[in-house]
Amino acid sequence: MKRIFSALLLTALTFFGAGCAVFDDYEEYPSDISMEALEKQIQKSSDPDGVYKTARSYIQRQTLAVKGFFFDDEYLVEVKYKRPDMFKTTTLKDNRPFSTLMFNGQKAWLINHAKKQTTELTGDSLTRMRNMCILLMPDSTYSQIFDSIKLSQIRRDGVEYYKVVGSSQGREPISIYVNKFTMLPKWLETREEMGGRKVNYMATMDSYAFYDQVMIANQSTVQVNNVRQISKVILYRLNVELNDNEFRP
Repeated sequence: MKRIFSALLLTALTFFGAGCAVFDDYEEYPSDISMEALEKQIQKSSDPDGVYKTARSYIQRQTLAVKGFFFDDEYLVEVKYKRPDMFKTTTLKDNRPFSTLMFNGQKAWLINHAKKQTTELTGDSLTRMRNMCILLMPDSTYSQIFDSIKLSQIRRDGVEYYKVVGSSQGREPISIYVNKFTMLPKWLETREEMGGRKVNYMATMDSYAFYDQVMIANQSTVQVNNVRQISKVILYRLNVELNDNEFRP
């Protein structure tokens, strides 16, 4: 499920620059299982045959509806990943490329297609892309991704969840809430720099379905102030042939 919130964060960074309210009205108490046991249960629920864990590449396409008080826009977002450490996220509007974010394992670029402008990312931005790539790797685990993890349980609206808070030096913590019954992530919270300032960010996985033998969130929602982003998966395939040149401008 790491690939889901990575794609959501990558997409949100393209569009939003305002704060949102993060829900924290719940009862919290110690976890009844270890982090290792939780990760095994999540993998069993989302990747029962282990096909995602061993995949050499994948492609995901999703529609994206961005809705506010005075506008209503639609986009198509495509995420490509190839081992060992290459990914590209392309956002299209009216079937034309709008923006592209890519990382080839060493360098990263942000492309504004309307302005025909390509910017190489350096410093903290490049570090963020490296971290995103780790999140997108099929065989990575939360324990490998974060420097430290805190695991607890919560009860919200009568439903129990495992709460995983991952922290790494120089990055805001990410809180992931895993439904105790389905063993699938339900929502995540973090803070990201958007529009030059830190803002609260929350993504909710609305529903799940099997694609190419993998259980993924086929609809998700991000709410930022009065703007709502709704993503719906329309294609998901593993082990597609991808040329290395696709991950360079």
